[in-house]
Amino acid sequence: MGEDMKMTSSGLRAWPTSDNWAAGEEGFSLIELLTTLAIIGIICGMSYMAFANILPGIRADSAMQVLQIQLRQAREASVDQRRNLTVTFQGTAELVTVRVNLDGSTTQLSDYFLPYGMVYGVLAGVPDVPAPDNNGNTQALDFHGAPGCTTLPCTLTFQSDGSVVDTSGNPANGTIFIGKTGQSQTARAVAILGATGKMKNYRYNGSVWH
Repeated sequence: MGEDMKMTSSGLRAWPTSDNWAAGEEGFSLIELLTTLAIIGIICGMSYMAFANILPGIRADSAMQVLQIQLRQAREASVDQRRNLTVTFQGTAELVTVRVNLDGSTTQLSDYFLPYGMVYGVLAGVPDVPAPDNNGNTQALDFHGAPGCTTLPCTLTFQSDGSVVDTSGNPANGTIFIGKTGQSQTARAVAILGATGKMKNYRYNGSVWH
């Protein structure tokens, strides 16, 4: 009747039946539905590709941060406990922390492995970190004035004042390089200032260090 309600025998208007509603409704056509699904698929594919490209960098950052945490914990423990703590970089991705007790015995405190396939090493084509931490990058652990800590296994000692020395007792200034073989964008570094034990991390974006 062209109206929202119609008259009944009593003179009152009644709401239209469901059949009336259905007659005026239209759903999605098959083509519209397929087009919508195709657009959603394209967006999901693009999102996956973008995430896959940044995932190695995210994992490299995580590995670097945990490595730095291990080193900082060793430094803090050496100061708090007034004991020397050694950190030994061994294998391709292992870091063992040991406390030297007063009687000369030792107690292992942690045994950490770099995650996500990250290893100690300098990746091809990646330059040294910027000044003032550019101690060199000819090997995975490049410490100036530390002849005993340039090849793996390599041991550094955090002293009770927080400073870092090599196996000969010399202050150890240097850099620890890590990365995933063949992926230069995963290059990461932790630089250590021997006199204070302070650290700074660096991440490589494929062209420069930050």
